[in-house]
Amino acid sequence: MVKILIAFDNSEASKKALAFALKMKPIADEFIICYVAPLIVGAGPNFDAYVPPSMYERNDATSEAILNAAKDLLENQNVNATFLKLDAPGEQIARSMTGAALERGVDLIITGTRKLSGLSKVLLGSVSSEIIKLSQIPVLVVPP
Repeated sequence: MVKILIAFDNSEASKKALAFALKMKPIADEFIICYVAPLIVGAGPNFDAYVPPSMYERNDATSEAILNAAKDLLENQNVNATFLKLDAPGEQIARSMTGAALERGVDLIITGTRKLSGLSKVLLGSVSSEIIKLSQIPVLVVPP
C-alpha cells in the first residue's frame, strides 16, 4: 500500500505537484492532500492579545477554499484521496507536514517549489527546502 502526501496551498507550484502525483495513480493506494494553515498571531495560550473571531473565520474559510480547490482538481480522477488541514506557525509548516506524514505512514511527500532565490528566499523562506531537511521519508520536489 503506497501512500503519497502532497503539499497543497492552491499555488501554481502546488497544482503542478498534484498533477505530477496523479501520474503515480497506478501505484498509489492513497493520496493525502495536506494544507498547513498559518496560525494567527496571538492565537496561543501564551499571548495576551485580542484576535477578533472574524479573523479565525476568515482563516477557516481560506483553508476550506484551498482544500476544495484540490477536491475540484481530483473530481474526475478516480483516486482515493484524504484531505488534511493542519495549523502551524509559519516557521513550523514543514515540521507539521513531515510529522503528519510520519504519523500516517506516508511513503513519499510531493511538494512544488517556486525556486526562490536571493533576498526572496531569505525573506520568505522555502517550505520545500525545509521539508527536505526535516523529512525522514523520501521527498520529491516538482519544479515550476
